[in-house]
Amino acid sequence: MMYSHLYLLIAVAGLLCQAAIAQQNLATSGNYEIQFCGKGRGSKSARLQTLLPQFRHNLQLVLADVKRGTKSEAYRAYFKSQANAAYVESIFQAMADGTRLQIAVPGAPSNFRRPASPTIVCLDPSMPNAERLRAVCSETMLGGRALGSIIPQSHVMVLCPAYWQVLTKGPVRSDCPTVKRNKFVPDNHRVGENQYGVFVHEFTHAYTHNWDTKEIYNPMEAVKLSAKRSLKNPSNFALYAASVVAGCSQYPNPNILPDEERILQEISEGNTTDLEP
Repeated sequence: MMYSHLYLLIAVAGLLCQAAIAQQNLATSGNYEIQFCGKGRGSKSARLQTLLPQFRHNLQLVLADVKRGTKSEAYRAYFKSQANAAYVESIFQAMADGTRLQIAVPGAPSNFRRPASPTIVCLDPSMPNAERLRAVCSETMLGGRALGSIIPQSHVMVLCPAYWQVLTKGPVRSDCPTVKRNKFVPDNHRVGENQYGVFVHEFTHAYTHNWDTKEIYNPMEAVKLSAKRSLKNPSNFALYAASVVAGCSQYPNPNILPDEERILQEISEGNTTDLEP
């Protein structure tokens, strides 16, 4: 999610609740920990224990696509440069493995870090500082309630109630946009509006730590970002991964110059997905 005036609020709430979370290890899935999500059959913990293996499995599809580099139209659209491939692969591999995160310790020197497993927390009245985190989940994002958020500079992802109410489990081909005149049609983020896309988005925040606070969510605007800025925009990771898993086949070519793009706009049904730079 976008960090604005609530950045400090959620950071403070996160620091206060992390110690309590460490004592509430209710469930695991691979190297991921699940906290405050209930117990037993039908609980949110049980649902996450079904969802997370699917998430890790689908990331293998993404990792295979990253290895194609700019030969992949999806990769070329969202990351532009072959030089970015190793870094992009490292982020997705960390998610797939559930690599432990190095996090700061309150009161310790700034260069001191401790390892912590990536942790998913369900917003629940029993969790510490639930009211403060509920304020984050009530933020309006992209026309709807926030779905989840990484506590800044931590290993903890909070799932908001809307996550369970409005999302499908994973990307589907029918949500893929088409490309006309080198632009997405429709130009929306629907392909990433699912439980899979939220995981990728939020754990990109956790594993990169260098994201741009002025995040770009719109897919076409994400494609227009420079190669360098693409690596700092979590939506690029989420939209790319969701598109690969959904099997989307059409992407704008980010290498076409503005003058060429204007020419394409004059051509009825222009589609540049097969053009090479």
